[in-house]
Amino acid sequence: MPDVKLHPTDGPVHLWFSLSYSNYQVLHRTLMQSMPIEWQERMVACLEELREAFWHVEQPEAFRVEAAKERIVRELTDAELAEAGIEADWYAGETPPEELSEVELNEWRAQYEQAAPEFYRIGDGEELDPHTRVLLPVPDQVPYYNRGRTYIEPRLAKAGDRDDD
Repeated sequence: MPDVKLHPTDGPVHLWFSLSYSNYQVLHRTLMQSMPIEWQERMVACLEELREAFWHVEQPEAFRVEAAKERIVRELTDAELAEAGIEADWYAGETPPEELSEVELNEWRAQYEQAAPEFYRIGDGEELDPHTRVLLPVPDQVPYYNRGRTYIEPRLAKAGDRDDD
């Protein structure tokens, strides 16, 4: 069998990201500082090598990182839609007349309600595909590094310990 050489963009990092569309890998400083010194030395050497290899590429001064959970728009609750700044339109842009009684309003809703809503971003009105993935903020479970004082003991998982096994 011929020796097929991979292009770097098809290499181990691409495979490690799997099928995600992630553009970044965010690493917890607390967890990295909790790793053994030998591991930290290898990690820092790789980070330095990466920085040196791309010194010529202009990069942002800083990034904003926020812990979040990923959800599909059509599966969001009303509260989650509001939190994500998304509006569900069940009536194809129609609005009921203001003078309707409660009975008439219910009849109007039954007449105009669609089988599935259309989703719009509040603010710019951009329509969202119902299968779009959005991020909802959650508290970060990993403690702040506290100037290098926070330590979490590393522990290798045994078979069946992790959810992704």
